[in-house]
Amino acid sequence: MTTILNIQKRVCINPEFLDKNIKTSLFNYIKKSIKNECDKEFGYVINVIKLVKILDNYVSNNNCELIFEVKIKAEMLKPEINKVFSDKICMIFSGGIFIDICGKFKVLIPLSSLNDFKFEPSNKSFNLDKLCIKEGDEIKVKITGIKYSKQNFSCFGELVL
Repeated sequence: MTTILNIQKRVCINPEFLDKNIKTSLFNYIKKSIKNECDKEFGYVINVIKLVKILDNYVSNNNCELIFEVKIKAEMLKPEINKVFSDKICMIFSGGIFIDICGKFKVLIPLSSLNDFKFEPSNKSFNLDKLCIKEGDEIKVKITGIKYSKQNFSCFGELVL
């Protein structure tokens, strides 16, 4: 589900991090500050693995912050059309199913793509013959639509049986 990528980032740190362990301090700051960030090109940062290289550094014109251009190796999660994800159902309602993928983004499987399934309001489940899908079950979903807005992805999908 995730991919390992080398990406470039610009980070601002306070001068207090300037010491003999600058690389370690910079790596720890990056790891803490950009974890869970999301951008349209790369998706969500799951984990920062390594500080690959410091490309440039300079002092900000506006304040005394230090700005570093860095290349990092990071584990990323990005929804893409036709990509299949597997995770737990976080919500079932008469209009469809929501799946929370790695706690980063939700995928809606609308009622229109649950063709032969029947919604059972008494136990909030979708049923087809002997198959019963309910909240907490792990299922597979194929992404069929994506929208990126306000540093988050919203996705539509269809159930993969």
